[in-house]
Amino acid sequence: MVDVDGNVYLDFLGNYTSMIHGHGHPEIVAAISAQSARGTGYAAATPLQIDLAEVLCRRVESVESIRFCNSGTEATLNALRAARAVTGRETILKVEGGYHGSHDLVEISVAPNPLRAGPASRPLSIPEEPGIPDSVVAAVATAPFNDASAFMEIARRTRPAAIILEPMLGATGTIPPEPGFLEAARTVADDTGAILIFDEVITLRLAEGGAQELYGVRPDLTTFGKVIGGGLPVGAFGGRSDIMELYAPPEPTLVQSGTFNANPLTMAAGLAAMRLLDADAIAMINRLGRRLADGLEKALADAGMAGQVTGEGSLRTIHFTSEPVRDYRSKATADPAVQKAFHLGLLNRGIFTAPRGMFVVSTAMGESEMDECVEAVRGVLTLLAS
Repeated sequence: MVDVDGNVYLDFLGNYTSMIHGHGHPEIVAAISAQSARGTGYAAATPLQIDLAEVLCRRVESVESIRFCNSGTEATLNALRAARAVTGRETILKVEGGYHGSHDLVEISVAPNPLRAGPASRPLSIPEEPGIPDSVVAAVATAPFNDASAFMEIARRTRPAAIILEPMLGATGTIPPEPGFLEAARTVADDTGAILIFDEVITLRLAEGGAQELYGVRPDLTTFGKVIGGGLPVGAFGGRSDIMELYAPPEPTLVQSGTFNANPLTMAAGLAAMRLLDADAIAMINRLGRRLADGLEKALADAGMAGQVTGEGSLRTIHFTSEPVRDYRSKATADPAVQKAFHLGLLNRGIFTAPRGMFVVSTAMGESEMDECVEAVRGVLTLLAS
């Protein structure tokens, strides 16, 4: 990327994971251009949305049918509404540190102050910002990530309509699940009659069938975004056909309307992007992600800096803490001043990444980009250590 002052950067953020094929990929540009010449919206369904729906249903085994929207926020909103409609309950259960968009129901305990958030095993539900009604906060139970026994106890006590979680925490710092945690979520959902929702807006890139394929746990509903739109605004939600039929015409129980839902430009771009993101492409960026993680860990050790590298495949994060990072509370022990200085140092060395320390690999990259990034990290860490 080149900024308005002429500074050149390697983009290790990819618009927060959505630009999985880099910027201006010729096949995606061609697909958008061809469709734009034919029209950008018709107030009617198009074959393109059927084609993209078939791609996603074929790749993600738990998704029997799917609907499109325009963001991950809309996707989780509609999935949660469906779960409440099916169960007749109101409470939802989410993970502390879990990010699911910007609607009120999920803007709870995304990044709370640990000193005000209650015990780690029984976290309080804390509104993320002003303007969220108390009635909404009361409808959300919060549980810790990677603590199966505490998670199951809270789920059994609250008997939620839905359990929503990212299979690997994304915005909190690409923190993978520990063995048995996702299985526990599946078990307690079955025991309580809750609808299990996996938010795969970020994690779909980890395998052809997403993180649920990688970790071997099947949810009832899945939400999508980011990579499935080819760089254009997109969201989708799908899963069990008996749940998704609530939205089915001619007389749907639930109405999911939107002027730009499944708009043909996004569908064309998404089809091109998903065709490019085949098993070989995913394996390649996952290998590069492993090379990057190894380099980051060695750079930390050589600089004598306290830090942890978390993540999976093409998604990695560096946390400046001596404590192993396995959930939101341990992530929150990272030094924010060091994190901020690290981000600025990388910008000054031509590496564009997330302020929170997340690195995202795209198919436009190769080993040389990983090595260039690691060398920049090494230079920043040496400076910080001194």
